[in-house]
Amino acid sequence: MKKLQAAALAGVMALGTLMTAAPAMAESEGPDFSEHMDITVAYWDVESALTGTENDEVLATLEEKLNITLIPQNISWDDYEQKLQLWAASDSLPDIFMGAARTTSSFAKWANEGLLKQIPDDLSAYPSLEAYLDDPELSTCQIGGKTFCIFRKSYQEQAATSIDRPIVYRWDLAQEAGVEKEPETWEEFHDMIQKIIEADPEGKNIQGMTAKGPRLLAGVFVPYTMQLGAVSGVTFYWTQQEDGSYVPAYFAGEELGADALPMWKMVREFYEDGTIEKDIAVNTSSQAGEKFLQGANAAIVYDGGTANIYSDVGKYWQDVYGGEVLEDCRFLNLMQDINGNPTYPVWDYAWSESYISSHVDDAKLERILALYDYLLSDEGSILTTAGIEGKTFEYDENGAISYAICDNDPGAVFNSIRTLAYLAAWTDGKPNAEIYPNTLPEPYVEIRNSLIEQARQIEVQPYNYDCTNVFIGLESDFALTVDDDLINIMTGTDDVEDMWAQIIDDYKFDGLEDIIEDVNAAMAE
Repeated sequence: MKKLQAAALAGVMALGTLMTAAPAMAESEGPDFSEHMDITVAYWDVESALTGTENDEVLATLEEKLNITLIPQNISWDDYEQKLQLWAASDSLPDIFMGAARTTSSFAKWANEGLLKQIPDDLSAYPSLEAYLDDPELSTCQIGGKTFCIFRKSYQEQAATSIDRPIVYRWDLAQEAGVEKEPETWEEFHDMIQKIIEADPEGKNIQGMTAKGPRLLAGVFVPYTMQLGAVSGVTFYWTQQEDGSYVPAYFAGEELGADALPMWKMVREFYEDGTIEKDIAVNTSSQAGEKFLQGANAAIVYDGGTANIYSDVGKYWQDVYGGEVLEDCRFLNLMQDINGNPTYPVWDYAWSESYISSHVDDAKLERILALYDYLLSDEGSILTTAGIEGKTFEYDENGAISYAICDNDPGAVFNSIRTLAYLAAWTDGKPNAEIYPNTLPEPYVEIRNSLIEQARQIEVQPYNYDCTNVFIGLESDFALTVDDDLINIMTGTDDVEDMWAQIIDDYKFDGLEDIIEDVNAAMAE
């Protein structure tokens, strides 16, 4: 830790030198940055972060060091998937863009159609990026053995995915409705929500659980019967059946898909009786958060851990209710599966990735790789996450970074941080994540740590990722759409068993049985 802090301090001192030195980067040893380059960047709400930043010292330092100008191309949490598909269809993808497509068939399609720039195998000129990509996660970024994106780590360990779908519920209203025990099972959760709806203590015609997006529900409910089954796209997990054969975990059971049926029936029941609100599939992300804040829903599903709940709801609860949110609300602990054991969704812990458009020439590719190398280095990471020493952070008596001088929000001083801090990786996924202080109030940190510690005690169901790699190597168009399946079954009116059987038949039509046969044949060799 002391070595890392020393390296970090040296990096910041280097920044001071950089700010006073003439920008004659090409005259020194190392990469040639003499040619100025504009680089278009599509990131969530990037326009608000990178416009109106004339006095943003963080952005100015970064752009001066690399002799670039970052040009924002906006995407939002509600439209990014549609925009990426539209840009791909019109061959007008930005130079750099974020997405969560490497787990979908779109990734292979974009790579095979020549829309993506290949990441070079030799990254020795970019040591921080090279070290970051030296990870098993790299295989999820490859098509035919070639790398076409840069994963963006969210967490450092599997147990941390337990916080990726947190649920907050109105414990104050539950108590007013006569509930005496916080729920530990989905049956208890169901009963609590029903009592809140029936009592409606605030007289707001309160509804059941909403979500910051209906696609979040797979991570919530699928682990009830299939801990490994919530992964959509092409990087799904494979598990071994009793006869020794491998199948996608989503279809585990004595017959294909048998394990999933109790979960589907539970989800349908929750939707039909209002435990899950009827408008959940049509709410936008911002609408859902505002509705919960205003008391329209008894619970809400979030993504991104406790931080997003604090930023969307916790900050404003005092203004609406006159008290602290955690006095009125509770986070669900890890819920029990069908066998009565606590569980959580298991998936890769590098959510989303960075892509580079194939229209980028080799010279600009080198500059983009230099940008990512810098963002992942100690110097660049501190600049774009913590900001400028003396203005947004200081070192405390123990040599640790402190945000006390900026009220725990460097992005409020240098707006560009709201994008630059997360361009290469989410904070918890950075190689030097431990040097940054928690910006959340301590109770949220304690809840986060508690959920992770609960998950550390849970044994992850065995899976064989070699099967996943074999399947990806087949370059098949087959992909899972778990999120869509859940929404369709949940909101459907036909018999649940019939709908699930039809979905399985559709997967068979798309080649499910063939890919199972091919993967098992390859595993037997």
